[in-house]
Amino acid sequence: MAEMDASVTVGLRRTPLLSVAEMRLALDHNRAAHGIYAWWLINSDALPGVPATPHPSENAGLLYVGVGPGRASSKRKLRARFLDHMGDTGRSTLRRVLASLLYEREGWRPYWTDRPLLSDGDNDALTTWLTENLRVQWVQVAEPWAIEEGVIRLMRPPLNRKHNQTHAFYAKTGEARKRFREAAKSNRQ
Repeated sequence: MAEMDASVTVGLRRTPLLSVAEMRLALDHNRAAHGIYAWWLINSDALPGVPATPHPSENAGLLYVGVGPGRASSKRKLRARFLDHMGDTGRSTLRRVLASLLYEREGWRPYWTDRPLLSDGDNDALTTWLTENLRVQWVQVAEPWAIEEGVIRLMRPPLNRKHNQTHAFYAKTGEARKRFREAAKSNRQ
């Protein structure tokens, strides 16, 4: 399995960095694809203090790695998982952690339902931020859930919490998410 993890990691680093629109188009043509995707920060000033793992050939830093589907029994393919990242903070771990790191600086005001969310306007602003500052790449993998842990351990994305407890930024993401939840709970809907 370690050999497969390393192979997928190399594959991710060799595929082109795509804009959100390019990724959406690629997955529209591959609706049934299973795979692993990686989100890269292309503007380090947009997220200061986050120790993004440098890309081997691009001026970008790795932030987050995800899979689709997340388990063998899931019907949610890679495309659905990617589209979650274009949705709201309630459906996307990546969006939730980005909102947690950015909400104070950007002046966003989270609110609470059964989870922390952003208003439509703030959520749109997060989508704009993500579209302008991140790029994504992916590789097709038959059973991505089987190698997710190994790929995360090899690539060391600072915003992943699952399978990444030894990362130096793990505590900071936890603290940011806790502040975001507390801010949201003080503004219940």
